[in-house]
Amino acid sequence: MIDNQTKDAILKIRDQAAKKGIKALFTLHREKSHLMRIGNNSISLSTSVDLTRLDVSVIDGRKEGSYSAMGNMENEKNVESVLNMALDKAAFAAPKEYDPIEKIVEKETVEDFQFDPQLENIQPENKANVYRDIMSNTGDDYNYSGSWDSGSTELFIAGTTSPDTAWRKGTDQQFSCVLKHPEHKWELASYQTGWQNGTVETKKTITDFNRVIDIYKQPAHSVKAGEYTILFGSQAIAVIISMLLWSGFEGRKYEDKISWISDKKIGDKILSDKLTLSDDPANMNTFRFGFDLNGKARHLFPIVEEGRLANILYDIDTAGKYGKKPTAHNISYSIIMQPGEGPECPLEGVKNMGKVLFIPALHYVHIPNASKGIFTGSSRFSAVLLENGEMVSPIYSSRITDSFFNVLGNIELFSSKNVSVNQSSTYDRRMPEAFSVPSYMVCTNVKITDSADSF
Repeated sequence: MIDNQTKDAILKIRDQAAKKGIKALFTLHREKSHLMRIGNNSISLSTSVDLTRLDVSVIDGRKEGSYSAMGNMENEKNVESVLNMALDKAAFAAPKEYDPIEKIVEKETVEDFQFDPQLENIQPENKANVYRDIMSNTGDDYNYSGSWDSGSTELFIAGTTSPDTAWRKGTDQQFSCVLKHPEHKWELASYQTGWQNGTVETKKTITDFNRVIDIYKQPAHSVKAGEYTILFGSQAIAVIISMLLWSGFEGRKYEDKISWISDKKIGDKILSDKLTLSDDPANMNTFRFGFDLNGKARHLFPIVEEGRLANILYDIDTAGKYGKKPTAHNISYSIIMQPGEGPECPLEGVKNMGKVLFIPALHYVHIPNASKGIFTGSSRFSAVLLENGEMVSPIYSSRITDSFFNVLGNIELFSSKNVSVNQSSTYDRRMPEAFSVPSYMVCTNVKITDSADSF
């Protein structure tokens, strides 16, 4: 649980503000992070962060103000100074055109079921040993790079409109390793994640590399522009779903008519009836948050049900502007994609489908046209050509540029097994995010728009 001195300081200032009729929300964010990067077979970066932030937001009529500060928040004066800065900013803010929705901690919450002190304090030499073992067991003839981010995140939220508080502390990690041929430049990649120490395993990455390394010694295949059956790996699926949500299902884009589903209503058919998506903070394949950054409790939230639009995601500001209810989504999503009935082995799943492109991950992804739901991304790591479920050759870097309507409207089958895919950013405050998606997905008539003559 949060240390008593910090908690008491925040609650004392919170209570004083409540007596004055101030509408304020206090959010404490603590992180303990370590990031190691590998480049050219050696450690290129090993850095740690241990810091505390306090964010205070204030509503004064139609005006809002917020302020953030880093440092020791055990002192009541420090907490009060952050509140006063938020009040000053609210006083000089331009009034909104609508009444802001009050931020209320809905229920007393204590969560630490995804916290592992061993992972929080994992030592850099342990990470270095894992990379060393991978290199020595896969081969010294290659160049290796990658990154391993790990740490803990603590949140404590208290507001003047409710006596309840919400607290969560959890750990997470995101591991990657890339093997590159120094002359031919092809690259293989392996990814791992989890919230417990020991879930990153040397053996898994070695197996990932050895599964395709001999195939990559064969001449590469250059894919001509056209429509193909694509076997997407879990990393590619998670990226596609992330882009799909960002460009289509966020309330502001939907209401402003720049979403690719802005002309659709709840219940309309938008994608394959094989596709069901939900946000489920109880799923252990994700980094679970039982409340959002406004203190709102999070529950199972359907997004797409058998291809039909089920819900739109509304942040609190968009909800206030358009008269909607906020959906507790201003925090990391816990997206669940329902698995299918396909065999666990992806090669078994496509053994009777003829020529198939296996693209485990997408690189250089972007949304060229959000209003039409067009996304793009290229194969780069470990992509191979399959024929009736057999690996034939590596493929040169090939670019998909297609719509969500087409790609996720032509789903042939899913794996029956779901896996966790880390979606966290390492360039901002620590806020871990992971999706639970099928280990593979097969889609037909996917457009390849460009292919290089190299990797």
